[in-house]
Amino acid sequence: MRILCKYPGKPEGTTGKGVNIVQPRVKTISTQAANPTAPGAGFARFALYRDFASVEAIWRSFERDADFTPYQQFGFLERWHRHIGAKEDVTPLIALAFDAEDNPLCLLPLGKFLRGPFSVGSFIGGKHANYNFGLWRRGAAFSRDFIAQLLAALVEAEPSLVALELHNQPYAWHGVENPLLAFPHQPSPSSGYRLKLGEPGEAVLLRQLTSSYRGRIRNKEKKLAKLPGYRYFIAASPEEITRCMDAFFTQKRDYMTTMKIPNPFDEPEVETYLRDIALAHVLEIHALECESEVLALYAAVKDGRRLSTMISSYTASENARWSPGIITLSHAVANAADRGLDMMDLGVGDAEYKRVYCNENEDLFDSFIPLSPKGQAIVQILRAQGGLKRFVKATPALWKAAKTVRGLFSR
Repeated sequence: MRILCKYPGKPEGTTGKGVNIVQPRVKTISTQAANPTAPGAGFARFALYRDFASVEAIWRSFERDADFTPYQQFGFLERWHRHIGAKEDVTPLIALAFDAEDNPLCLLPLGKFLRGPFSVGSFIGGKHANYNFGLWRRGAAFSRDFIAQLLAALVEAEPSLVALELHNQPYAWHGVENPLLAFPHQPSPSSGYRLKLGEPGEAVLLRQLTSSYRGRIRNKEKKLAKLPGYRYFIAASPEEITRCMDAFFTQKRDYMTTMKIPNPFDEPEVETYLRDIALAHVLEIHALECESEVLALYAAVKDGRRLSTMISSYTASENARWSPGIITLSHAVANAADRGLDMMDLGVGDAEYKRVYCNENEDLFDSFIPLSPKGQAIVQILRAQGGLKRFVKATPALWKAAKTVRGLFSR
């Protein structure tokens, strides 16, 4: 296996010995201790957890000292697996490396997914996680040798894996370079869109939006403000959250039906999952409403420095002519800036309103890493599929045709 590299004091091409089961669903591998901040350093211990309960305490504690996106927080991914992943027979493979004091150095929240008859490791969270990054100890440096040792230990603990299929990875998060860039990678088919904040909300909107655009928003909001009970708010109580989520699923269903495209939110387990993370305040809901209806909403996950939009919707009633979705977004941007957040993003995928509100394009990359001879062939297929998808999305005529075909099949 090409990813295998020598452990300190071990012959090249081998992994550490003495694998033992320390509890029913955790496999550990010990290696020689090393300074994690030194170039080419390794780790003292590796552990692979196959359930969330066993790793919860370590994971939640590590979140205080790690760099990671909000999509890799325990509360987000544990609920995804409980409601969605488990039903799809996804086995958690949560890989941790520890230093000599037995403190976590990194955590890769992976799962075992089937690609035909073969098992591949991918980030848990599926399409619900816009960004995938892992958890990496803040301030530490991770060399290519470190990552190679980590993958070698993963293969030893889970020999059934033939490859890693890792999508939508940011090149950096909060200025911290993604350690997985050390291995072969390629651009993801789609990019993200983000807006740098760093100023009061009014100043951010003044900087980002033209005067004519701001004027149109003000005039439209004056129309909405005449509706009884009109207000912008962040859903806090269970009643507010439930009301907003009820509106979201109705509005999405109406929109997808009108557009004649598949509705990814129609699956019962997806609805249960989204309602759960909303009621647990993992999902923060910014909404506009009046007495008669929820007009629009943007719901996002956050990590203390960045607000990452996950879902959005707006009404199909006659009030839609006053652009409640855009007005809600303006309020959400201003609110995030006034709270002192550094960044807000509008997720992955192109849309005109994202180009209006965001001032930075966020390129992403995919990693397809073979872990066995069988994985070599699978990786070639995955790389080709990813390249083709990116080419189609970058070619307007082909992308329009692809969406037309998708709509025909959905009917």
